[in-house]
Amino acid sequence: MNVKETIGRRRTIRFFLPFRPVEREKIQKMLEAARRSSCVGNVMNIRGIVIWKEKASPELIKVITPPLGYQQMQTAPVFILWYNETAAYQIDKWIDDLHRLADTRRIGTDAETTKAQIDRGLRPAFAASWQQMAVSPLAFMDVGQAIAQATLVAYDEGLGTCCMSSPRLEQVGKLLNLPDTAIPVCLQAVGYSAEQWEAGGQTVKPPFETMFFEMDHGTPFAHDPAVDEELKREGMIMEPAPLAWREAELQYLMKGLGLEDRITSFPMPAAAPASGNGKQG
Repeated sequence: MNVKETIGRRRTIRFFLPFRPVEREKIQKMLEAARRSSCVGNVMNIRGIVIWKEKASPELIKVITPPLGYQQMQTAPVFILWYNETAAYQIDKWIDDLHRLADTRRIGTDAETTKAQIDRGLRPAFAASWQQMAVSPLAFMDVGQAIAQATLVAYDEGLGTCCMSSPRLEQVGKLLNLPDTAIPVCLQAVGYSAEQWEAGGQTVKPPFETMFFEMDHGTPFAHDPAVDEELKREGMIMEPAPLAWREAELQYLMKGLGLEDRITSFPMPAAAPASGNGKQG
């Protein structure tokens, strides 16, 4: 399967097989994929804590549960708490990281000359700003890139995943011994999908022209329908949701997995009865 088809077939999975454990080696492959991701200055601020549900305390499961995550939290056997380790940007470490890039010929051409330029030009600038850069959009983008690579490897290994909102640091920090420098980014549920791989079809996205621009905001990037046809042939663009049989699949999953008909981690209040007698004036 090529990369385009992997992207096209990937789905956010919300119903997992709770009785089928995930092999430890597959989680390791996901973590290694995250470790191999691109990162500014090679600071590698991505961190993750693997949580095996069967080993976790009820208290831990409760505090990591996001509001919109009932189905995933009820059925997934593994979770990964991904976070941004801001200490990775600490100035001395960052300069050492850049020196290693020079030594391994990843930046510059002459190692010693490059390291001298780093010390003279970058160290003073970074020393004054590394704390701000540790929480900049670029830092969180690097965390996102790492999670994306882990997600694709999970799919390649036959797993399904779902990224959910992160728990609050003050709630989970003590239970997981997180340092004060950690900023949770998301909780990722991992397991074998109970859904068919199509999961009801490819999620419908906003129109291309509303998302991407050319030269300035408001000028849509020139969109070629022929490219769409090529991507359909290569498997990146697929049949949009909902597929005809999705409703029946959802009913089957809810019954088979013994789930309540809700998506939130807390029960929703009953809908208020309609006002009036239903007669039109």
